[in-house]
Amino acid sequence: RNAKEHFEKVDTQEVLEKVAAMPITSWNMKTENPSIRHIGPMAQDFYAAFGAGDSERHIVSTDADGVALAAIQGLYKRLLEKEKVIEQQQEQINKQQQCINQFQEELREALGQLKQPINL
Repeated sequence: RNAKEHFEKVDTQEVLEKVAAMPITSWNMKTENPSIRHIGPMAQDFYAAFGAGDSERHIVSTDADGVALAAIQGLYKRLLEKEKVIEQQQEQINKQQQCINQFQEELREALGQLKQPINL
């Protein structure tokens, strides 16, 4: 922190959306043997999406790491939200199952009374 300044909060959901929309391909550098493969976005796409770094010609690992970590945080936030929804839905299912069980018991009792002979 001592060597950095002008901190700004990052919208991890926005970063996640941009990462999801960014083309990721496998490729080789023109100066390398075609058998040497790399995976990742094009630097131009990365720069257009995030404006990180000082050039659209290369991606600095610090920026790639920061984007990856922000996207992971965005995913984690979504996971927690989904878990909360699932928990609420499970509670609702449990309540509905209790109602069904009670209704079935009441129905059995009512049917049992119908089967008893009528005394006049």
